[in-house]
Amino acid sequence: MDVRIMETIYIPADAVRIIGTSSKGDQSKWRVGDKWVKQNTRGYEGQAEVLASLVLAHSTLQQMDYVMYHPCEIILPDGEKSQGCYSHDFRGKLQEVTLERLFEANFTSTDPILNDKSLSTSEKFEQIMQQVQAFTGLDVRDQIAQLLAFDALILNEDRHTNNILFLYNPIEKTWQLAPIFDNGLSLLSDEKDYTPSKPLTILKRKVKAKPFNSSFSKQLSLYTGPAFINKQTLLEAVESNTMDFGRAKQVLLSQLKDPSFKHLFVEGSGTHD
Repeated sequence: MDVRIMETIYIPADAVRIIGTSSKGDQSKWRVGDKWVKQNTRGYEGQAEVLASLVLAHSTLQQMDYVMYHPCEIILPDGEKSQGCYSHDFRGKLQEVTLERLFEANFTSTDPILNDKSLSTSEKFEQIMQQVQAFTGLDVRDQIAQLLAFDALILNEDRHTNNILFLYNPIEKTWQLAPIFDNGLSLLSDEKDYTPSKPLTILKRKVKAKPFNSSFSKQLSLYTGPAFINKQTLLEAVESNTMDFGRAKQVLLSQLKDPSFKHLFVEGSGTHD
C-alpha cells in the first residue's frame, strides 16, 4: 500500500522566503536543508503536486526524470500553519537555466516564435527545439513532447517557458534537461478560478494549456512516442493511498477515462475503466 504520511516542516526564522512566480501570481517557497517547501496559495496545489508525481511514479520514466513531491504541514516562524508540499533539491552543483533564460542568454526570446500566429503548433515546437539544440547540443524533442502529453493528462496550465528547465555543468560545460517539476497548477487546483461548486465537465473546458498552444489536444498531438503510463498500477496506487487528495483525485480519474489519452497508457494497463 502506497501511504503518504503528512510531515510537519517548521520554517526557521532566518529562512529566506522565495517568491516563485507562476502564470497565476506569486507562491511562497523556502529552502530548508535540502528540501524545497511550497505553500498552497490558490487552493490545493500541494495535493496536485503529490498526485502528479504519483502519476509519473507509475510511468516508464526513470526516477531521475521527475521530481517526487510529498505533502506537508508548514509552520511559519510566527506559528501560523498552512498546507503545502516539499521536494528534495535535484540540482546539486549544476546551474539551472529555464528555457526562457536560455534564449535570453543567446540574445533572443521565445516570444517571436510563440506569438507568431502564422505558425502551427508543430512549427512553433520545431523552431523552439531547433534553437534549443543549437544552444545546448541537446535534442529534447521527444522528452518535451512527452512532457506536454503529461501536462494534457493532468491539465497543467502553468508550463510556461520558465517551467521548462535545463541544467548546466560549468566544469564539464555540458547540458541536460532537468527532471519534470512544478506541476502544482494542475488538476483544477486553483479553486479561485475553478470553483468547487461547478461540475468538472464545465471547469475542464476552461483550462488553457501552455506554451505552444492554449489547446491541450493540439499540444498532446505533438507526442507520437510509445505509451508510458501504467494506468492499472496508477489506479491501484491512487485508491490505496490514504492521503486526502480531494477534488484532485476526481479530476485525475475523470482524465484517465478520457479516450483522448488512450495512446499514453501501456497496453494491458486499462482494465479499470
